[in-house]
Amino acid sequence: MGAGAFAVACGGNGGGAVGDGEIAGNVRFAWWGNAHRQELYAPFAQGFEDVEPDVSIQLEPAEYSPYLDRISVQAGGRNLPDTFWIPANQATSFADADVLLDLNELPDDIINFNEMPSDLVSSWEINGRQVAPVYTQYSPAVQIDRTAFEEAGITDLPDDESWSWEDFWDLAQEYSDATEEGNWGISSMGAFYQHAHLWIRQQGGEIFGGGGNLVLDPDILAGWFAMWQSAIDRGAVMPPQVSGSETQWTQTGHRTGLYLVQLNQYLDNVSFSSDHDLDLFKYPEDSDSTDDYQFHYHIRMCVARSADNPEAAAAFLNYFLNDESAAEMVGLATGFPVNPSVIERIEQDADEAEQRMLDMQARVDEQPMRDRPEPPPAGAGWQQLIENANDNIFNGGQDIDDAVAAGIQDLEQQLERG
Repeated sequence: MGAGAFAVACGGNGGGAVGDGEIAGNVRFAWWGNAHRQELYAPFAQGFEDVEPDVSIQLEPAEYSPYLDRISVQAGGRNLPDTFWIPANQATSFADADVLLDLNELPDDIINFNEMPSDLVSSWEINGRQVAPVYTQYSPAVQIDRTAFEEAGITDLPDDESWSWEDFWDLAQEYSDATEEGNWGISSMGAFYQHAHLWIRQQGGEIFGGGGNLVLDPDILAGWFAMWQSAIDRGAVMPPQVSGSETQWTQTGHRTGLYLVQLNQYLDNVSFSSDHDLDLFKYPEDSDSTDDYQFHYHIRMCVARSADNPEAAAAFLNYFLNDESAAEMVGLATGFPVNPSVIERIEQDADEAEQRMLDMQARVDEQPMRDRPEPPPAGAGWQQLIENANDNIFNGGQDIDDAVAAGIQDLEQQLERG
């Protein structure tokens, strides 16, 4: 069940009254992540009990997909955790269902946004309400396994300040040709919606307009899939029939040399490939690419309107945003904290992999970034559009244009239903 599915049925968690001002009681906290991330975040979250001894934290972690299913059901059943993460593309759906507490309703001393620029904090508001402030952010990049390329005899890599998509695919092809059977330049990643989104923006397109209307150009999206089809046909890409649904680096790494990475995944990939040198490159661009295509993707953090102890839940959210112990305890595990003081602490003790992350994000941040409107309520289904069209094309044998047209039609119907 997607987050948009609960919005109409739920209509809100009721309540809305802020509590008695006391920071005390039980706080349920839910977040997503693999086992390693859960090991990092559990002690950090429970550390809040040392800051506020009258608060008890109840942990409710899960892997990403089960997590989204669970909080959608909980929202519909009016049983959301008190404090929880949501991905950026679901923020407006939760806000529209009125299940999130507007933090502006709280006493001024509960949430401290002073470390962040005021215009940045204001940009997080949804319909004028501060219901889902950004906790961490990150951008997409390209990951190159230098060790694998060197073992294949390829040491002359492109300059990532000037490389094009043709250079990217030639490199993937070179790796496929230089390695044994069963190895390819890159796994099939046409279904990775954040990377599809970035490529769409390179072509001057966008998914949604500022008013929430669908503006996706079907020809641009078809071009994304046609690019992958061409690369599969020439042998540069691990065919979907080989990889199936296992396309993450932790599933196909060491059989491929390249990977389109979200920077918040990089440390997990480094851990998986601990005996390999995984480098980060900027995204390839063509001569007609727009210069402001890059973006930050956000993990947002919320307090449920139904929270039994809203001040305690909000104080816990404030702890996540501002406590500098996060630098040592969780670091860059889920991307880059929005608090500059926490980033500065991370920079002081960064290891090689963390420094690569920091350097790449800094290089990305030097680029101009045009606005990236969040999907409207019920609009999170555009992720399924990308994933379903990819499956229908590369596994179902459907024509690219037909698969794209059918996906856009399905999304339009979801938006009309609300």
